Amino acid sequence: MTVTLRPAFEVVTLALSPRRDIERFCQHYLVQGAHHIRVYCDGVPEAVAADSRIELIVCDGTFWAERGGERPFSVEERQRAVFRDAYARCRAEWCLIVDIDELVFGPVGLADYLPELDGSVDCVRFTSAEAVFLATDDADAEFAASGFRLPVHRLFSPLLAQLLYYPNASLYIRGLVGHSRGKQAIRRGIAGIEIGIHDAYVPGDPRFHRHDASRSADFWLAHFDAISFPRWSQKCRQRIAQRDALEMGFKREQQIALYEGCATPAQQRALFNRLYGLKRWQVAALKLLGLFRDRPAQLPIIGNEGAPICREAGSPSTPNPVLHGSLG
Repeated sequence: MTVTLRPAFEVVTLALSPRRDIERFCQHYLVQGAHHIRVYCDGVPEAVAADSRIELIVCDGTFWAERGGERPFSVEERQRAVFRDAYARCRAEWCLIVDIDELVFGPVGLADYLPELDGSVDCVRFTSAEAVFLATDDADAEFAASGFRLPVHRLFSPLLAQLLYYPNASLYIRGLVGHSRGKQAIRRGIAGIEIGIHDAYVPGDPRFHRHDASRSADFWLAHFDAISFPRWSQKCRQRIAQRDALEMGFKREQQIALYEGCATPAQQRALFNRLYGLKRWQVAALKLLGLFRDRPAQLPIIGNEGAPICREAGSPSTPNPVLHGSLG
């Protein structure tokens, strides 16, 4: 009898990002051993895939109509919808659900790690490691942050924030500016599963087994909440203009309000430095507490260019382009 083994994992994300972000994202997860990567484009993409393992799906009116409705207003509802769609189509053993600025890293590739997990595990959790800029980093270069801070236990987070980040302590969630809940990979084919942005569960099933890959195997979710100062500033302006992130939480709303109150670019940069820059004494304190990681070698290249995985939309075709949905 011939036994056919499934590929280890597929990846899904929702992107409203420049081509170079998609290229970095895909490059990272192909190196990690991804069998397939589905990038749902929340708008017309700048590129189409030049690799058969990458699928760019345009979430236009036709896409949403085929799924029974109109485009959801909130970005969170759009995320849940495409995550459900990708999970239903997943043919690998695991479906990794992450944002375009989130890159899982660990001591080995995910394609080596995930197949070794016990068959009872339904969901693998990757805890956030938030990218931070050190004194020698160029905050205007994309993905240039060389440090990562880890979340602190909720019991100690108010005190730690006061000690490390006063007078902005109220803006931190478990010692992070962005989310502290991390992301997940879910085993395929689980009946009745509910998939959220950060969590998954089966209603009424206490046997649903979550595994913490960060504490048990030193795998982390590198979250570039601020890709660079210019990109962070652009993201803040976008959130102010669109107001479609309805579930970002009170602390994030405070951060956006502070940015909106900045009268000059210098004030914006000063706010960025307070939130995402670390002084040497702060790095030393976080290291002492076991809450700091140096940049791992497998994270993507620094700078404002991506990797040549995609080609520009409208350029001559390359082998195996994969594109679903309408461009107009």
